[in-house]
Amino acid sequence: MRGESYRPHAFLAAMLGWTWALWLPVALFGLDPWSGPGRTLLYLGGIGPLLAGLWFQHRYSAGRGLRDLWVRLVDPRRAPVWLWCAAIALIPVLSLTAHSLLALTGSTLPEITLPGGSWPAAVGFAAFIFLLGPLPEEIGWRGYGLDVLLDRHAPVLASLILAAVWGVWHLPLFAMEGYYADFGGPPVLWLFLWSILMKTLIMTWGYLVSERSLLLMVVFHFMVNFTGEMVVMPPNAEFVFQALLSIAGFTAAAYLMWWRRA
Repeated sequence: MRGESYRPHAFLAAMLGWTWALWLPVALFGLDPWSGPGRTLLYLGGIGPLLAGLWFQHRYSAGRGLRDLWVRLVDPRRAPVWLWCAAIALIPVLSLTAHSLLALTGSTLPEITLPGGSWPAAVGFAAFIFLLGPLPEEIGWRGYGLDVLLDRHAPVLASLILAAVWGVWHLPLFAMEGYYADFGGPPVLWLFLWSILMKTLIMTWGYLVSERSLLLMVVFHFMVNFTGEMVVMPPNAEFVFQALLSIAGFTAAAYLMWWRRA
């Protein structure tokens, strides 16, 4: 246990304050988030979880905590093979299953797109979204935030707190004109927030089962983002996907409640 010296809620407040302070001007002043000063503010705001996670880790544990974070980020042996397969396949399988169930009722088969239209472009796009979201975010969200929340709260409550802040953290993006233009348009807000909650529960389960593997969290987060770009999800398929994701999320929550008692 880390004791009272750690400040999980201060971390969440600092990270949220940093990001919103940089993202809100982009939305309020109608700046283009993908060019000029708008892009600079977008990228600087996006590394809020990274900066806050590293600073708080250093502030309250110095080299010991940073070394632990590094090991969790680069060591794939913390998670068994079956868990790696689950992290990579879960979201694509749920997406394709949603489409397949609808196909049984006469709907069209899923449309799978290659970002950029070619494999080189797709690889470049994958690297872009990896560096834009999963890697810097997870160093904060799970690398520090979840890790210390679990010292204060039961896993389900820690997940609810983290999911709430994670969802609120994204809200300025919905107000930025043109941010979602290259991503097929903005998602439905309440479904987006609900999916964050379900994914957070799943990720907390994976985090505990994998002995706190941060690398596993980064890979799962990346698969969420990349699958969303490859598998076109019309509204009817989206609702089925969210229902399947909810089953996985509630199953994870049931395990987390058992884990706490154990």
